[in-house]
Amino acid sequence: SHMPRAIAVLLSTVALLFVSAVPATPAQANPCNPCAGKKMSNPCNPCNPCAAKKGPDIDPDRIEQPRRPKMVKGDWKRGEKLWNNRSLGKSGLACATCHINKYGQMRPTFAKPYPHFVQMAKDRAGLDEVNAAEMVQLCMVVPMMSDPLPWNSQELADLTAWVEHIQPGFKPANPCAMKHMKGHNPCNPCGMKKMNPCNPCGMQHKKMHNPCNPCGR
Repeated sequence: SHMPRAIAVLLSTVALLFVSAVPATPAQANPCNPCAGKKMSNPCNPCNPCAAKKGPDIDPDRIEQPRRPKMVKGDWKRGEKLWNNRSLGKSGLACATCHINKYGQMRPTFAKPYPHFVQMAKDRAGLDEVNAAEMVQLCMVVPMMSDPLPWNSQELADLTAWVEHIQPGFKPANPCAMKHMKGHNPCNPCGMKKMNPCNPCGMQHKKMHNPCNPCGR
């Protein structure tokens, strides 16, 4: 009876050693791969299929404008400064991080007068259309991972004024062929031939760092 028990212990030990010797899958081994973590997503990279979530996950009441908001008058010049302010939200991103040279990552729908359809608003909050102020609020909640701005705040009014100020100059184009943009858009993997859209950590060149992925250094 001692022999079968000894054999069983030996087999268990061999099996344990075999399992521990098997290398982890790429998704498990690379903590910088957003595909490896269910909660890790790139909020300002629509080209990354790994960032997509199934169904709306944001309360539309956080985005939709009240019926009679007491909004103050906005100043687009102040709005431009806020556009480049990384401390406005909690993610460490500024609006300009994704929207390089004003129009980076802008979808063709941005050329249409507000209110209009925005894919992110539909996907994340279930909204069929948003106005300019609601678009600002959506970006505050999603990419910037913060609370929406108070509807009577000067910051919201100024950012909305900036969005409306730059909108007339937008011309829809292929995001993979934006010759008018100086440098690369770190949020757009289409601009980086060697980049794996599911793994921004594949970039070895320091100038190609993706600020939308904290692991991408």
